[in-house]
Amino acid sequence: MFVHIGGTQIVFNNELIGIFNLDNEESEINNEFLNTPSNHPTSILSGSERHKSFVVTDWKVYISPISPLTLSKRRNISK
Repeated sequence: MFVHIGGTQIVFNNELIGIFNLDNEESEINNEFLNTPSNHPTSILSGSERHKSFVVTDWKVYISPISPLTLSKRRNISK
């Protein structure tokens, strides 16, 4: 199954590694992860809303305007 993570983007459940809260901008671990160059390209999903989460997959990191709680519920529903 798949999870809609914002905009027109979907990811497959089996590629999903984690859904993380971006609202906590104070988190040193989140900042370090997002600011460290890696082999995984980052895509910012468009939208006029504030970005609330980042989604890590096998191939890419997505910055999403959808809350981590909502994404987690969508993932559980599609199993």
